[in-house]
Amino acid sequence: MRLLLSLLAIIVLDRGAFAAQQDCKTIADSALRLTCYDKINPPIATYPIPLPKPAYGRPAPSPAADTVNASDPDDAAVTEKMRSICRGC
Repeated sequence: MRLLLSLLAIIVLDRGAFAAQQDCKTIADSALRLTCYDKINPPIATYPIPLPKPAYGRPAPSPAADTVNASDPDDAAVTEKMRSICRGC
């Protein structure tokens, strides 16, 4: 019984959509006809929209980040070695 009712509901709803499509075919103006079809079946994006690229590059390092305690030679040596490491290789 449930199967029969569900099939009947599908048939009735399907005929309503088919009738709406038939009404769109009779419209002579192409813009109005397209609007009619879009109301029945709205368009969706099927591809990912790319994000815009930023208008600026990398931020410049602050001068405070490069300052080293000059009184400690070990810190200066380590800082010099760190600067020689290739960061973009």
